[in-house]
Amino acid sequence: MVTLNFALMPEAAARVHDLLVCLHKFSDTVAIEARRERFTFTALNSSKSAYAALTLDGSTFFSKYEFVPNKGRQDGRFTCSMYTKALLSVFKGRLHDPSGRDGAISRCEVSVQDQPNQTACRFIIRMFCNQGVIKTYKLTYEAVEVMHALFDRNVAKNRWSMQSGALKEYIEYFGAKTEMLDIYAGEDGRGAVFKSYTEKIANGKEVLKHPLVTAVAVNTTDFDEFKVDPGLHIIISVKDFKAIVSHADTLKTSLKAYYSQPTRPLQFSYGADGLICEFTLMTSGAYTGAPSSQTPALSRAHSRAQSTATERSEAPDAQRNMPPPVEPASRRSTRRTRPPGSQRVAPPGAAPEEDDNNNESLFIPERQEEDHQWDPMEYNDEQETLGWDASAAQDDAAYPTFRDSGSLAQRMEMERKDEGVAPTQRVSQIKGLW
Repeated sequence: MVTLNFALMPEAAARVHDLLVCLHKFSDTVAIEARRERFTFTALNSSKSAYAALTLDGSTFFSKYEFVPNKGRQDGRFTCSMYTKALLSVFKGRLHDPSGRDGAISRCEVSVQDQPNQTACRFIIRMFCNQGVIKTYKLTYEAVEVMHALFDRNVAKNRWSMQSGALKEYIEYFGAKTEMLDIYAGEDGRGAVFKSYTEKIANGKEVLKHPLVTAVAVNTTDFDEFKVDPGLHIIISVKDFKAIVSHADTLKTSLKAYYSQPTRPLQFSYGADGLICEFTLMTSGAYTGAPSSQTPALSRAHSRAQSTATERSEAPDAQRNMPPPVEPASRRSTRRTRPPGSQRVAPPGAAPEEDDNNNESLFIPERQEEDHQWDPMEYNDEQETLGWDASAAQDDAAYPTFRDSGSLAQRMEMERKDEGVAPTQRVSQIKGLW
């Protein structure tokens, strides 16, 4: 059995109405999570690309807050889900009206009916109006498991903040039919650009050939804080951005953005008077200029690339320092010899050669070998290494891949030519055999 009772003043009840209007633009259902110290509304859109969490502080936002969790639940919380429209029908507009006109209330009390002797679990909401009228609403809820999106702000090195009132003026310039919003900083570092656009609009058989594009340039002095890599483009949904800015403007607070790089989540955060709002959105985008600083994800990839290249480069050195193995006479007779009197040039970094007079060794000493030095035709040690593909574009640098130079196939062809067998096809073109 769960005990949940809280009371709201008229101004706080109006704030609940505003946040429900915002959440309704993301999802038709809203999830509720109650804990001892806070009460949270969450919503996840159908494509699972936008997550919203609005937390009400139990000590500052409510005039009274009491929560006793079920003894059988170890995490100490109560979770459920309800239709957003059902809550909006209760928390209507103009709940807080200082003039005392119709629709204003004096207080709002909410309790949860969760008892074994009851036929249904319900949210009971009572609105106490100024004229002595009490309106009671009983809403059915569904017990669900509420999940939260995780976001690490320590990784988000790009961030900016601006007053919500200024941002609301900027979004009024965006077209009603635009779909995407591109936020990027100029390469000169003097400001940012908010560009809304759509690729095409289809109306039956008619297609708008010229996409709608609206760009708003903002100087860095208009931001409370601005720290973004030049040339970094972050693309999000215009609809989501408008819903967030409109709700932030109801609190008259500053909107903060945190993100690391394209295709990684972006989080908007703001709050006031015991209400904390966080929106986590998936992004797309690209780099059009060299970033000023690498993100931790890029640094880890770069360190892995260095360690991989080091391991690959050390292997040929060890092979060069190892004495050559004994070769069959038939194999030696088919290979070219070095001209008499010529000397072998040691590769850079190799150890100096020393005379080896041990005739009982398993390896033939170089100085005593009858044909002196044998080298494969056009052999190059550096072609045998596998390393990170450094030729990728800047926007692909965060996701490096291994690249095969194809020299192994070339070497196999060379060896086949030495044996007198002409290849019929490149080894790199053979697929499906292994």
